[in-house]
Amino acid sequence: MNPFEVRPVDADGWPALRELFGRGGASNGCWCQYWLLGPAYTRRDRTANQDDLAAQARAGEAGLIACDGDRVVGWARFTPRAALGHLTDRFSRYRFSDDDVWALSCFFVARDARGRGVTRALVQHAASWADEHGTAVEGYPVDPATSGATGNRFTGVLPVFLDAGFAEQGRLARDRPVVRYEPRSGRR
Repeated sequence: MNPFEVRPVDADGWPALRELFGRGGASNGCWCQYWLLGPAYTRRDRTANQDDLAAQARAGEAGLIACDGDRVVGWARFTPRAALGHLTDRFSRYRFSDDDVWALSCFFVARDARGRGVTRALVQHAASWADEHGTAVEGYPVDPATSGATGNRFTGVLPVFLDAGFAEQGRLARDRPVVRYEPRSGRR
């Protein structure tokens, strides 16, 4: 049984997400704008990144949060892949499918909650969402079994996705598979 409640971030969830990300904005002031803006996120004031994520939360476009009781312990960027311009530009040699797939592109888990299955809960929620909505979901995790794989695991790790029913479709890089979950039911 999953001990975490997972739900979309909205305006009400923004204060808790801001607290989870802390003063540093999760990763060097990114506030999860990297796959949207690319390296440009580093060339602007961090508050602009924070303001953008706050606006995305108000619009219901900031992803998912995982809660342990009243405390937010994890987050995932969950959005249509079409919104992730830098992802598709950076890996332009990869032939992405032309369908309107959703993507799990980034994760952040509170330090004291790591190793407790928070990322797993977020990925499983996205798979359930896919089943309910009839829409495929992609992820771009790191394959930790690949020799020399990056230690930068903000995109998740391959075994978590495979355990949730995702299947590998190809590779963006030697250590970076593209995984996809096809809905088992729903409106597709």
